[in-house]
Amino acid sequence: MVSLPLPFRFATSLQARTSFLERHSSALMATIPPKTEVSATTSSSRGRPRRPKAPRATKSDIPRPTHFLSFPLVYIPPLLPRGIRNSMQVQSSQGHHPTLRSRIRDFHSKILSSSPDGDAPVIEGIDQSILVDPRRLHLTIGVMALSSTSTESSPAPSSLISDDSNSNSRVRTVSDAIALLQTLAPDINAISDEALRLPLDKMGVLKTQRQQAGVLYVGPSDTVTEEKDKVLRVFDLVAQRFRQEGFILEPSRPAVLHCTLINASHRKPRRIPRAFSYHEIFQQALSERPSSSDPNSSHQLSVQDNLKSIPVDFGTWAISEIQLCKMGSHGPENEYVSVASIPIGSK
Repeated sequence: MVSLPLPFRFATSLQARTSFLERHSSALMATIPPKTEVSATTSSSRGRPRRPKAPRATKSDIPRPTHFLSFPLVYIPPLLPRGIRNSMQVQSSQGHHPTLRSRIRDFHSKILSSSPDGDAPVIEGIDQSILVDPRRLHLTIGVMALSSTSTESSPAPSSLISDDSNSNSRVRTVSDAIALLQTLAPDINAISDEALRLPLDKMGVLKTQRQQAGVLYVGPSDTVTEEKDKVLRVFDLVAQRFRQEGFILEPSRPAVLHCTLINASHRKPRRIPRAFSYHEIFQQALSERPSSSDPNSSHQLSVQDNLKSIPVDFGTWAISEIQLCKMGSHGPENEYVSVASIPIGSK
């Protein structure tokens, strides 16, 4: 028997196996079960239903606000005939509440400075750019995107507007907002026939993380009073009507009356907004809180790590009108430019 070389024997064996596979491939493939298609809503590993992902809102879906409704606390134009007032008629920029403006400026100055001995550094994260100018103090009722004319494209995408009203698809203009605001005057005067009064007796922070915050504000305390109730009723009336008519697109939520004094998102030069330390600010505010019947009452409070608000006394101030202001605007003395306003109260 002739012995074949090893390479030749290997090649012959490989050819035989290949020939076998070619002859029986059809039968072998028939025994393999077909591949199961995995549903888009089914997990391939366990066969359990998978929740479809909600579509993500893009920046193009969110209308950029152009105007806002507010209770102005500081800059109030001189009183003109009752009814709607256009800002083009306003000549004076003196406004009301100069005492409040002065108190806010003093407060800002103290938190910008170092300790009395001059050794301590300024408060972490605080600089001039994030302090709100006292001329711009206000309580926001709602923001909206308005067109200057009805021929402009609507700034509010239909995907963000409720489908329960066909009127929501039309363009909202500044004139429309002014007209709606004017119709609310009788209902507002039914709530209060004189200017509203708002105590600023609470200081709080928003967007907090540990001892850092993004916003510091003053507003009324949580105590229920007749004065605060009237402010909230007017606030809810205006916000609800503008929401029903499709001007305010934000979902309804409980009103938080607050007047922003420090806002880290205003920091310049612009970069990722850096929060600020509010512990020292609370300490400063508490040390200046006027005493009550107990001469030592202002020293009985201490700032705790989890404290998000403290009692203060920035006085009680009149709210004599509601303004429709242009977002990001600057008047002669840096106040927001009011395109229109209605007075509160008939007295």
